[in-house]
Amino acid sequence: MFAGEKTFAFLNSGAYIDPAHHEHPKRRITLSNQSRQALRLIKLIAEMKKNNYPNANSFSELLRTIDIDENVDCGCSARTIMRDIRTLQQEYHAPISYDPVRRGYYLRNPDWEFQVPIMSEEILSMTLLGTRLASDLLPEPLKSSVDSAVEKSLTGNSTEFFDDAMIESLICATGIKAAVEPAIFKKVFDGWRLHQVLTLTYRKPNGEDRRHRFEPHLIAFHRGIWYVKGRECDSREVKCYAIQRIHAVEFGLDTFETDRKLVENTKRNGLFEYPRIDGVQLRCDAEIAFYLREHQKIKKFKLEPQTDGSLIVTLRPAFEHEVIRWVLGEAGHIEVLYPAELRRKVAAAAQKVCERNS
Repeated sequence: MFAGEKTFAFLNSGAYIDPAHHEHPKRRITLSNQSRQALRLIKLIAEMKKNNYPNANSFSELLRTIDIDENVDCGCSARTIMRDIRTLQQEYHAPISYDPVRRGYYLRNPDWEFQVPIMSEEILSMTLLGTRLASDLLPEPLKSSVDSAVEKSLTGNSTEFFDDAMIESLICATGIKAAVEPAIFKKVFDGWRLHQVLTLTYRKPNGEDRRHRFEPHLIAFHRGIWYVKGRECDSREVKCYAIQRIHAVEFGLDTFETDRKLVENTKRNGLFEYPRIDGVQLRCDAEIAFYLREHQKIKKFKLEPQTDGSLIVTLRPAFEHEVIRWVLGEAGHIEVLYPAELRRKVAAAAQKVCERNS
């Protein structure tokens, strides 16, 4: 997984039947260290969303219970759980706090989304355990649909785990902002999984339809939207398409090899390759200083207190469009000090808002 794009477990693990369980054999799920951590993070967030206030000791005990009941090698120490909590706070910017009365951790914003990680070869196939634990983040009746699909696959009654019902449950994850046609998603998903070139009919924001011969190198869920990222077959340009705008897919035209550099670069730098601007300085009014101080440790920006209670904030390299939206969203409580070009763009955007709403 990579910082910025994070939740369901799409994990690659081996599974075998433990011969010690003769009467009721269960599949023993063995996981890599990366997969084990991914499952712990998912389950931790799920416990917080259910207001169970897990702490390091109680969650470690819960994992031991899962190990016994589900025949899964997922147990760990309380010290490891504390490292996981720091990972969620520092790498995923999870709004986690400790409640001393309930003696456990909770989400200050219960609607916070733990995003789906980019799916690459190393975290393929949405294993049975991974899907079951991830289903804790789904609302009913979708959670039951996922659990049912898992049980069918475990008992051998399902010839294909990635059937239409499973895909429909998957794409309706908590927080999804745009409806996706399950049949389209399945073809795109299978194209990625089987390394198949696709011909996409893609509807641009202006309503124009364009056809693309496309290699789907990775799939990701980012801020409520499903995306597929890869290369155009002819130009070799890297493109990222919102799956809800794909209206037709032709499958099985040719095969391709996964572009490892593209996958690794996306893990490091995010799904979209927007240029970042450095040295952004903002003057923030005293009215919003409290939450900036709360976020400073995670966001790692520099704060300089002023005599009137305001703050001079120096950001780390940031996406220009995200800074503009943040400044406008604070309704006049932020002034851009540097760079001058960003200040002009914010003023132009604010003027447009005034003209539209005067």
